[in-house]
Order: sequence, then structure tokens, then C-alpha cells
Amino acid sequence: MKIPKTGLAARMREWMSRQRKPFTAGMIADALSIPPGAERDHVRRAIGDFIARVEIFPAKRIRRQVFYGYNPAWHRMHKGTLNKRIYKAMYVSGTFSLSDIQRLSEAPDRSWLDKISRPLRKRGLIKPVGRRACAHGIGAEAIYHIPDRDKFRLEVME
Repeated sequence: MKIPKTGLAARMREWMSRQRKPFTAGMIADALSIPPGAERDHVRRAIGDFIARVEIFPAKRIRRQVFYGYNPAWHRMHKGTLNKRIYKAMYVSGTFSLSDIQRLSEAPDRSWLDKISRPLRKRGLIKPVGRRACAHGIGAEAIYHIPDRDKFRLEVME
């Protein structure tokens, strides 16, 4: 089930980034004209996500209320940096297996590489050229190479 995007996080981020003094979740909800009830609970729950990204931090606590501060040095993580590392590792390697690319690109798991390599195989940008025994000793893995390096560089590494 996919949760629909409401733009709440973007509105919260915009308001919080302008604040120079510590603020509470209630202050955010008041500033965004969010009525009491379930909608304010969404604001309170979103605070945890902002803290996990180090976008805001607990600044002080007065009685039971927690005040937060915005981290001006925070910036959104660039999406697609892992894909760029994977494509570059493929390009530099010449002949490779997906486990080699996983080690070179420091990809967290093999399923991501399978997801990326499937469309590349369908488009003919990488071709299987052989098989070798897996490092763990059970089974075999495909070995690929890039038949047209210029085309790969132009279409994929852009």
C-alpha cells in the first residue's frame, strides 16, 4: 500500500528552515494552520523522520515540551549516487560479474544490481559472455561485458 503524498513534509521543512529560535511540533501545526486532531498527529510523527535525517535536532526541553532547532547545514541526499557508482564500476571493469560490481560500488545488496542490470541486458548494453563458480562455492554466476563502450557511456552514464 502506497501512502499518498500530501506535501506536509515540504511545508514543514520550509517553515522550520526560516526559524531562528527553537520551536515545538505544536508551533509548526499552528503556523501551517493544521486543525487539532489526527492531522496534528501526522506532524508529530513526521518530527521523528526529520530527526532521523538530522535535519532538526532536540534543542531543549521545558517541562514536558520538547523544542527543536533546524540544522542549516543539512542538505538533501542526492538520489541516484548508488546507480552512478554501479554504472561506473561496470564501465571501468570491462568484463565483470554482478558480485564484482557489488563489491566495487559498495551496493548494499544484490537485488539492487539485478534490478539495474535487467533493463541493460534487454537494451543490449551489457551481454553475458560466460559463467563462473560463485565465490561461496555453490552455483554459478553470469559474467558480462559491455559490447559498445561508447554507447554505454552516452546512454547510461549521463
